[in-house]
Amino acid sequence: RISEGEVRMLMVGDVLQMMIHKKPEGGGLSAVGGNSAYTYYKPGSPEYAKLEDDFVNRDIPQLMKALEIENDPLPILWTGDFIPVDGKEPGSTDYVVGEFNCSCVGISK
Repeated sequence: RISEGEVRMLMVGDVLQMMIHKKPEGGGLSAVGGNSAYTYYKPGSPEYAKLEDDFVNRDIPQLMKALEIENDPLPILWTGDFIPVDGKEPGSTDYVVGEFNCSCVGISK
């Protein structure tokens, strides 16, 4: 379902700043390189409330523990990009991580 785009979580440390839905234009499969339509969402937006809650409150602490960095700070500016996949229930959507990035973060808007 990558043709539906990806959702970028723009983070400062452990605080979500915004979510950006990047949908490829022209039938492409990649949302990279500015060939995408961008829609911006504030934290708490209902469109991605479950993804936000899971990522910020469950996934980040679990990942930090698994990597044995739970006592270390997160990068100042970083992103997590998520790709939609079919959920367990018919018609539902889950998300998988496409990438984490803290070395070359693209900022839009």
